[in-house]
Amino acid sequence: MACCCAKINKCQNDITKISDARGAIQVMKSNNGSLDTRLSELSGKMQEMATPDNIGSCATAIKNMNKGSVSIIDSMINQCTSKINALKNDKERYEREDKEYHQELAKQPTKRR
Repeated sequence: MACCCAKINKCQNDITKISDARGAIQVMKSNNGSLDTRLSELSGKMQEMATPDNIGSCATAIKNMNKGSVSIIDSMINQCTSKINALKNDKERYEREDKEYHQELAKQPTKRR
């Protein structure tokens, strides 16, 4: 058994970085909702300007511009959350091991030089 202090610190640093990334992605998800709203508005305005020949294809193209991004963003958030949970589990295991190591070390008599 060895000291796990460095591993504990690394896990905590990784948890912080991934949590920050997840927060940024959540902001992106919020902004994505605004984008969907704007695209719907654009689709409505476009119908006033389009010709009968291209109105259907234009409206469909606008609606599909942001298609799929919601599921991709949600997947990214879920991946971050899963990694954070795994790191927290690792950190807890390292903390237990580290506590045992330092307790054993404290029990050992000090060597005289």
